[in-house]
Amino acid sequence: MKKTLFLLPLIALTSLGISGCKGERKARITYGTLVDSEATELNYGTLQTKIARKENLLISVYQDTGPKCGCWTDFKNVLDEYVREYHTRVYYIGRSEFGDTKENDTFGLSILNDTSDPTFALIKDGKKANEYIYGSDTKPMFTKLADLRNAVTKIARDPQYMLVNESYLDKALFEENREKVVVQYIWNFCSDCNDCFPRVMMPFSEEKVFSTPVWIIDLAIPGILLDDKGDWQGTGLQSYVDFLAKHQLSETGNETFGYDRGFVPTTQVWENGKLVDANTYFNDEVSLVDGEYKITRSFFTEERLHNIHYKADVLYGKTLSAAEVKVSEETINGETTISYSWNQDDAAEYHAQYLKAFLTKYAI
Repeated sequence: MKKTLFLLPLIALTSLGISGCKGERKARITYGTLVDSEATELNYGTLQTKIARKENLLISVYQDTGPKCGCWTDFKNVLDEYVREYHTRVYYIGRSEFGDTKENDTFGLSILNDTSDPTFALIKDGKKANEYIYGSDTKPMFTKLADLRNAVTKIARDPQYMLVNESYLDKALFEENREKVVVQYIWNFCSDCNDCFPRVMMPFSEEKVFSTPVWIIDLAIPGILLDDKGDWQGTGLQSYVDFLAKHQLSETGNETFGYDRGFVPTTQVWENGKLVDANTYFNDEVSLVDGEYKITRSFFTEERLHNIHYKADVLYGKTLSAAEVKVSEETINGETTISYSWNQDDAAEYHAQYLKAFLTKYAI
């Protein structure tokens, strides 16, 4: 095993509450986890997606082909300990995933060819911010949990969004009747979810300190939204319909806070096993009515506003300008269907502030 010099950018040297330029906050790790017991392995495509979404994450690059290094075995154990102890999602990826580094983007990560030593890095806003390479000076953080924790806290803040799965959520809501649970339901490929998280959720977590962590559950998995083979069958899949009703996202499950058939992203707050408030981001329906574009379905109706406890306006019945509406045309078997939707940027002017109001009331 060839020893490598310690590589650490200057911004990692501070132990203060800032890193880099004066006044700049340390990165807030995007995802924590209440269900993982070990670090999560990534492939190149998934890492690309996380980089594009500008997630803040901790990742190790290790030698996955050829001679193996005992230092990686030791470090992997430390990473797994870190996940369990600090409820932080930590990732690792094999060097072979990067292929030809002359052609493939390494995102600034060091892909070492002359050593089997692992590396460890913080990616902030989609870019490498700090990196450590195994060597005599850095060995403690690669072998001892306390030293790794000390290194991480110098450059990053702990996550406030905690990933959960169905069994963990159900136990908390329906068996333990937890005093307070704030949970957001998403699909990993949902365009509304992929607008909501970077536009609202990530900046909110960067700026605020939560008193109640927000749980995140991805429904786009086999057994809920996908069939047993992992294939998309549409929102009519019975397992998905049943889940929405059970967790009271749909009107079938809860006439007060359920919204139509149930949509994502929806964020709820439960107290002592009872759903007490909710928010649905986007998912308004727009129709052409007597020559005017109107919102003809919305979570934010006058009736529901009597039951929610954060500030929002009635969107149902609102008239939109032509500039705010996207018109789509689709022809199938000779029949043309015209549909209308509210442009995301325009809709976000309302929905972003309503979700922030919800999070301010229930997470802070």
